[in-house]
Amino acid sequence: MYKKISFRLLFLSVLSTLIIACSTQQEITVEQIEAGLVAAEAHASAGIVNIDITPPPGMPKGGYSMMGKSGVGFRTRLKARVFYLNDGKGQSLALVQTDLAGSSLLLHHTVSEAVAAQTGLAAKDIVITGTHSHSSVASHFDNDFYNKHFSNEAGLDPEYLAFITERLAMGIKQAVQQRRPARVATGRKDIYGYNRNRMLAAYKLNPGKESIDLDNPETKFQEVNPSLYMVRIDLLDDQGHYKPAGAFSSFSIHGTTLSAPSEVYSADVFAYVQRDLEWAIKEKYQTSWDISHGFTTGTQGDMAPALPDVGDNYISHFEVNFKASRKLGQGIAKQAITLFESLDGELQDELVLATAAREINIGENNKVEGIELCQQPFVGNTTAGGAYERRTPWLSLVPMLNGASGSKRWWFGKDGCQGSKRILGTSLLQPLFEPTESFPNTVLFQIMRINDMLILPLPFEITSESGRRISARVKNEFLAANQDIKHSWVASVANGYFGYSATPEEYEYQSYEGASTLYGRYSTPYISAQLGVLAKDMQLEKVEELRDEWKYLLKTNHFLPVLEDSTGIRKVLTEAKSVLAEEAHEENYYAVEWQDVGPSQIKFHQSLVHVEAKTDQGWQVLAQDQHRITDEGYDVEVRLLDTEDQGMGTYQARWYNPEVSREACKAGCRFVIAKRGQHEQEKILYSAEFNL
Repeated sequence: MYKKISFRLLFLSVLSTLIIACSTQQEITVEQIEAGLVAAEAHASAGIVNIDITPPPGMPKGGYSMMGKSGVGFRTRLKARVFYLNDGKGQSLALVQTDLAGSSLLLHHTVSEAVAAQTGLAAKDIVITGTHSHSSVASHFDNDFYNKHFSNEAGLDPEYLAFITERLAMGIKQAVQQRRPARVATGRKDIYGYNRNRMLAAYKLNPGKESIDLDNPETKFQEVNPSLYMVRIDLLDDQGHYKPAGAFSSFSIHGTTLSAPSEVYSADVFAYVQRDLEWAIKEKYQTSWDISHGFTTGTQGDMAPALPDVGDNYISHFEVNFKASRKLGQGIAKQAITLFESLDGELQDELVLATAAREINIGENNKVEGIELCQQPFVGNTTAGGAYERRTPWLSLVPMLNGASGSKRWWFGKDGCQGSKRILGTSLLQPLFEPTESFPNTVLFQIMRINDMLILPLPFEITSESGRRISARVKNEFLAANQDIKHSWVASVANGYFGYSATPEEYEYQSYEGASTLYGRYSTPYISAQLGVLAKDMQLEKVEELRDEWKYLLKTNHFLPVLEDSTGIRKVLTEAKSVLAEEAHEENYYAVEWQDVGPSQIKFHQSLVHVEAKTDQGWQVLAQDQHRITDEGYDVEVRLLDTEDQGMGTYQARWYNPEVSREACKAGCRFVIAKRGQHEQEKILYSAEFNL
C-alpha cells in the first residue's frame, strides 16, 4: 500500500496537531446480541445477495492517505456481496465481500449486532472482507490512527458508519430470507502473470529463497502467491434444476492499478473480475437470477498488480490508467471463469460448516506458545517513504525514509521485539503524537470452514510467505485431528485493519512492509500461533470468545453531504459530445451534463445512468457482448461537477470506450438518467440522440 501516513508525525506538523486536537470525540457502544437458533432443515441451503454500497460524493478515499482525493463520483460502483450458507444441521455462516479499502472491527461489531437476533448468525459466523481498492472509501475504522492516516481526510464519519452498517445488515437479512436448497464446490487454480512480488530483496531473506535471482526480470512474476481460490454455490431454481448463483473467491493482488489522483470511487482491478464472471456465467448457464462474484484479496502484502514495472518513476503516480486496470482484470476474470466451470462436476449436496472466533487485545495479551509480541506499536521510517512503485514524492528522496535498500543500509540492527526498525520520530517522540491507545489493538482471530476449505480472515496485509506459514499451521492442526482439509488460505484486511505483517526475516530488511508491521518482528509467528491454538481448540468445543460489549471512543468528522432539500428543475444541460483520448493510457468517451437533485439526495447506491440504442423495436438498453451499458458495469462514469442554488447539482455522465458499439448505435444512441427527487420534476431524463 502506498501511504504517507506519518508525514505529519515526522515533521511535527503544528497545523495537523491543532486540527486533531479540535476534533470531536464520540463514544460508540455496541452490544453483543445473543444469536437466535438456526433451525435444522432437510437440506443444505444458501442465499446470495448483491448490495450497492456506493456513497454520495464527498467521501475520502482510503489507501493513498494524504495523496488521495475525495470521491466526486464513481467509475465502478462499490458493492457488497453476501453469501449465506446453512448446513441444514444448525450451523450457518455469512461471507461478506465488500469493495471497501479495508474492513473494520467496529463495522463487524455493528453489523453483527444488527443481524444476530433475526438471522441466528453470531459474530463468529460472520466475516467482512475488503478488496483493498485504493479508490474506495474508509473513515469507518475502530481506531484513531488509521481513521487519521489511511485517507486524505481524518476522522470516523458516524453517518457513513451507519450507512454501511445498514446496507450490509440488510444484505445479510435478505440472503437468509431468500435462501434455497444449495450445492457447493471448492477449488483452486494457480495462475501466473497477474501479480508480482514488489519486495524481492526482503523476500529473498526467507529460508529456501536465498538462491532466487534478483537480476532475472522474471523472478518477480515467479516468486508470488499464484493461488486463485473459489467457493462456488449453485441454487435450486423454480423448475427444480440446480443452477449457478455465485462464487466467493480470492486472489493475492493489491488494489493499486489506479493511482492516487483518481477522483472517482472504484473497485479497481476487482471490478472487472467481478463483473466479467457474473455476466459470462449468467449467459452460459441461462440463470433466472443475476450471478454474484465476491472476488476479494488474499495475501497481498507484497503482491503488486502485474502492470508494467515503472519503478519509482513519480510521473507514473499521476497517470490514472483504467485501460491497464481493465486489461489485467479481464485477464484474471478469464481464469476465474475457467475455475468456476471446472467445478461443474465437484458440486456436493452435503455441506460441512464450522466457525470459531477469539477476540484478543494483542498489546495486553502479547504472548502465545513462547512467542512474545511487542506491547507498544511503532511505525518505522520507511513507512513514510511509501511502497515500491508508489513512493511518496519528496519524502522518499530522504535516504533513511526510502525502503529500496532497507534501513540496514543506514544503521545497525537492534535487539528486542521491534528488531531493526528505526522508529519514525524516535521511540520518545512518536508516542507524543501517536499515543498507544490510538493504534488498533484488538484482533478477531477467526476460522471459517466450508467442506474441505479453510478461510482465515485477518485484519493485516499479510505477505505471501507469511500467508503460507499461517495457512500451513492451521491446516496441519485440522489434519492432525483427521479432518479432510484440502485448501487453506488467508483473507487480508478482513474484520479490521492493522497495517502489515511480514515474516521475521522480511521484517529485518525494513522495507515499507516491514516498517508498517506495527507490533514488531514476531507478528507473523504470533498470528500463526494464535490461529493454530484456535484451530486446535475448535476440534474440541465451540469457540466464541468475545467481549459482552464493545466500547469505542473515537475522533469523528463529517464527510457525507448535509441533507438539503432540492427545489430546482431537473434537466439536461448539454448535448452528448465525443472526447478523444490525448494520452495512450486514456480512453475515449462520450459525455453529457445535466442538472439534478443535490449530493445529499442523488442516491449513488441506486442505478442512475444507462445508454439506449434505437432499434426496430424502439429504444433498448444498449448491450455490448454479454453486458448492458449501464452504470452497473464498468464503462459508465457519473461525477458531480458543481453544486447549484435551490439545493441542486450539476452532474456529468461519461460513456467510455463507445467505439466498440459503433454498429449498435448506427441508428442513434442516447443517455438516460433515472428518476430522482421528491417533486413534480421527478422524471426520467433523456439526452438528445447522437451517432458514433
